[in-house]
Amino acid sequence: MRRCLLVLTAVGMLFFSAGFAMAGSPGGGCSPCGGCGEVTYVEKMCYVPEWATETRTVTVCEYVQEQRNVKQTVCRYVPVQKQVQRCCTVLVPEQRTKLVQYTVCRPVVKQVERQYTVCVPQWREEPRQYTTWVPTVETRQGVRRVCKTIQEEVVQTVCVDRGHWETQMVEVACVPRRCGLLGRRGCATCCDPCCCQPCTTTVCRKVWVPNVVEEQVTVTVCKPQIVEEPCQYTVTVCKPEVRTCTVRVCDYKQEVRTMKCNVTTYETDVVQKEVACTVCVPQQRTWTETVTCFETRAEEVTRTVTVCVPRQVQKEVQVNVCRMVPKTVQVPVQCGTCVRGCGLRACRRGCGC
Repeated sequence: MRRCLLVLTAVGMLFFSAGFAMAGSPGGGCSPCGGCGEVTYVEKMCYVPEWATETRTVTVCEYVQEQRNVKQTVCRYVPVQKQVQRCCTVLVPEQRTKLVQYTVCRPVVKQVERQYTVCVPQWREEPRQYTTWVPTVETRQGVRRVCKTIQEEVVQTVCVDRGHWETQMVEVACVPRRCGLLGRRGCATCCDPCCCQPCTTTVCRKVWVPNVVEEQVTVTVCKPQIVEEPCQYTVTVCKPEVRTCTVRVCDYKQEVRTMKCNVTTYETDVVQKEVACTVCVPQQRTWTETVTCFETRAEEVTRTVTVCVPRQVQKEVQVNVCRMVPKTVQVPVQCGTCVRGCGLRACRRGCGC
């Protein structure tokens, strides 16, 4: 459908362009003007594509499911029991006696004289010299460093208080007394005028008046001093000394001696003896056993099968249709010019091309 629409649209555009090419007089050819060069409009008929939706009846193939009965031949395996006679060979053990020969090695002991070499030690004494280190005590002179304390007088500046005591008159609050303690007859009996009321009194006090003075004082100071002094000390020194001693030396001398020893040799003998052995003898045995076999039997079975059956159905479908509709168009034409397509006959008539 898309391809058809594209082809129809192209055909309409060709018709529309042909209308412009054939501009001129109503009968076709060149314009009827006298060649003045003015532009005039001429009515032309052209076809324009127009789309429309139509309802059409179409035949469609649809599938309908149907239930059908189908006969099939089915093979089944049926078990069948049969009596089968079997035969096999069995090995039966039997006790038998056989004569066996084997080789025996017997030991034979013999006395043989053999010679051997022996190293015999021989001791002797000989003098030897050796060097030994003998410790010796020696007294030697040396110098040692001793720390001694030396007294030295040093002048130092000291702050000394050179003040003095002064007697000053100071006014002090008087402590009131209870009149009842002095006498139970009231304040008239008190000798102190400030007994029952607050008052002050003047008291003499000693006050220290400081006077700090710097003074130069000579002080004896002890200072440590390291002094070297001669001394004697004892040293143990080892000195070499040559001494003589007697040493026992062992020399070895080889001697050849003879001894008797036992030598064992082996002699081989062939011995025969009867040996009991077990021999497996084959025997034929037959027995009957029941065997289950399967036989194939064909049977006809009816089965229900679903089948899709095709059917032709008429349906209405919406289809887009392109139609060419005639349309009148105003085409501009210039006077004094010949439009392509007018032909030679039109030009000979004097249309001004």
